[in-house]
Amino acid sequence: MDQGQDRFRPGLPLAAKIMGCLVLLILGLALFLFRFNTQSFRDLAEKNADLEADRICEAIKSGASSAMMRNERGELQKIVERAGRMEGVRGVSILNKEALAMFASREEDIGVRWPVKGFQCAACHDRPLPAGALPPDSLELEERTRIEDGGADTPGGNGARQLTIFSPIANDEGCATASCHFHKPQEKVLGVLVLDMSLTKQEETLGQLVETNALSLGVFLAGVFALLYAVLYLLIQRPIRSIIGVTRRMAKGDLGREVSSALSVPQRDELGELAHAFSLMCREIGLKHAEIVNQRQLYQKLFEGVPCIITVQDRDFKLLRYNQTFADLFHARKGAYCYEAYKGRTEKCPHCPVEKTFADGQPHFTEETGVYKDGTRAHWIVTTAPLYDEDGRVTAAMEMCLDITGRKRLEEELRKSERKYLDIFNNIPSALFVICSQNMTILDLNRSAASLYGYRRGELMGQSAAVLFPPEDAQEGVVALAEGRTMSRARNQTKDGRVFFVSITAAHSESDDRPVILATATDVTERIKAERQMVQASRMATLGEMATGVAHELNQPLAVLSMAASLFLRKVERGEAVDAETLRTLAGKIQSNVERSTRIINHMREFGRKPAAQDAVPVDVNEVIRRAFEFFSQQLQVRGIEVVFDLAAELPPVLADPARLEQVFMNLLLNARDAIEDKCAKEPCTEGDRRITLRTRARRRGVQAEVSDTGPGIPRELMARIFEPFFTTKQVGKGTGLGLSISYGIMQDYGGAIHVRPRSGQGARFVLLFPRLGQSLPASGDESPSPGNEPPTGGAGQQG
Repeated sequence: MDQGQDRFRPGLPLAAKIMGCLVLLILGLALFLFRFNTQSFRDLAEKNADLEADRICEAIKSGASSAMMRNERGELQKIVERAGRMEGVRGVSILNKEALAMFASREEDIGVRWPVKGFQCAACHDRPLPAGALPPDSLELEERTRIEDGGADTPGGNGARQLTIFSPIANDEGCATASCHFHKPQEKVLGVLVLDMSLTKQEETLGQLVETNALSLGVFLAGVFALLYAVLYLLIQRPIRSIIGVTRRMAKGDLGREVSSALSVPQRDELGELAHAFSLMCREIGLKHAEIVNQRQLYQKLFEGVPCIITVQDRDFKLLRYNQTFADLFHARKGAYCYEAYKGRTEKCPHCPVEKTFADGQPHFTEETGVYKDGTRAHWIVTTAPLYDEDGRVTAAMEMCLDITGRKRLEEELRKSERKYLDIFNNIPSALFVICSQNMTILDLNRSAASLYGYRRGELMGQSAAVLFPPEDAQEGVVALAEGRTMSRARNQTKDGRVFFVSITAAHSESDDRPVILATATDVTERIKAERQMVQASRMATLGEMATGVAHELNQPLAVLSMAASLFLRKVERGEAVDAETLRTLAGKIQSNVERSTRIINHMREFGRKPAAQDAVPVDVNEVIRRAFEFFSQQLQVRGIEVVFDLAAELPPVLADPARLEQVFMNLLLNARDAIEDKCAKEPCTEGDRRITLRTRARRRGVQAEVSDTGPGIPRELMARIFEPFFTTKQVGKGTGLGLSISYGIMQDYGGAIHVRPRSGQGARFVLLFPRLGQSLPASGDESPSPGNEPPTGGAGQQG
């Protein structure tokens, strides 16, 4: 469209048009009011003049009444002459019934007969009357007055307006009965008093009033026009100019925040609301424009910076547009054919997705191979989409190519990796199972698993994992697998029912987008046998070390038995009778010492017997500590070692084998004894330097036991190896290095833990943690061993 047609040709401003209309309207109204007021003033002045003239007439008639009653004509003439000299009075005449001027203020008017057709006579005599009726004796004031323009030829006239009024002289009772003259009583009117008045003064007053009214009206109109202009300028012209200025800036594309803020119309009316609406519109348009600009820039950046290849092609497969990625990877130029740029071809591809899009107007997908400009071969996923014009016709097609060269390489590497890991899965020496987390069925297993359990691979797939356990252990084993727990000594069974021990490690994972459990099982039957043999050897070594103490322990009851036997022999040899009280006392001592010896021997027999596989039972840790101490009470006392017990009352039970747990505390007591003797052999020791402290405490989720001594302690650099098999800090020939290793294994079997902790003073401190029944120890946190230094000096200390 021509710009000349878009250009607006301004005419008169809207405020000027409104001002002109209002000026014409106000001027017309003002002129009407001026004329109306002027005429009202004139009517009022004439009415006032009529009233004043009538009052003068009444005054003259009142003054002349007595003279006429006395028939003093000279006095009456003087009264008329005095009235004629009043200000504004031009002439006074008294007419008789024949319209003859009997008395007049001017001499020339005396004896003049007034015309019968004059208004003075015609007002009464010319009106239609019924037959035989007399003219009225009274008239309204308006009927008795007349205002005429006085000419220069009028007697006494000077061209000013004059008022003529007549007042009938009534025949009252005094006149009708007076002796001076006689009038008939039926005569109502004797004559007429005619008064001529000049209206010059009234005209001057009226002129001044009109001038004042005109001046006031002019001032009022000037004020009104000024106020109208100010109101129109402030309330219409200025807001409209502000709106026009903002709209012109908007038309030029200036949509910043300062444009909307420039539109400030403080008035609260339609224009203020319009300006506010324009401001909001400007702000919204600015925001939308900024958003459009940002989106356009974003789309341009996306088009240019998107990591895929984008081109726009026409129906001849020529490049119309392309992004930067295409320009970087190909020899790009507008107008080139796409097949030439992509693949170096001289003709269209046989299965071109762009051609299909032009044919049916639908997107198409394909996978193609081409060459970049550096000669690298590439693979793409190609997607085409139609582009429409305003009429809905497909005018171009957009082709997007996503480079999948790396994915193709990864697919090949993945296939190789799958083959490699499948070989590892099948040939790994440990049994490996893939178990469904939802129903605990076996999804897959390797060859080692099939060989270990005596099944063919297909026989186990699809079965529940419970088939791997004996019936009595199946439920617990499946629950442990589902929870991902590690089972170090789980009992499993083969296809033919043979039970063996395995170490199972389970972990949660995913396979084919579903949760699974990866479980590895290692046959540890031979290792457990070897461990039992090592444990038995350690127990026998412990018994050997305790032989001296046990022998001393047995010497006391044997000495009592020997004393009782000697007493009986002396009595027999002397032939003396043994009194009943002595016999009862000695028999009790013999019985108690035999029971004590039997208990010690049975304890040694139980400890030295090779332990069989025994299920864990609820155990009181305090009781196990006391039983372990019984073996060493005498030899520790002989060596001067004090044992302090700080055992908490009412400990919760823990799940363990009491015999194996007793061995743990015996190993720790032996190590503590040897450490104290080793220290005292190298340096002098006082009584307080030989002390072993046994402490137990109940924790929120378990039981904590401590064995601490006052020996030389364990160097920090050796703490990491203290629980390794065959590692010992003792001299050669004094230790096997199996005690702490076996103790560590026993604690692990029952879900517990054993740690060695440094002390602020001297000696070693071993901390044992046991889980409560039905619970497990946390990996870290609130169940960590509580720090401790020296045991308390008061309380439940006991020396053994």
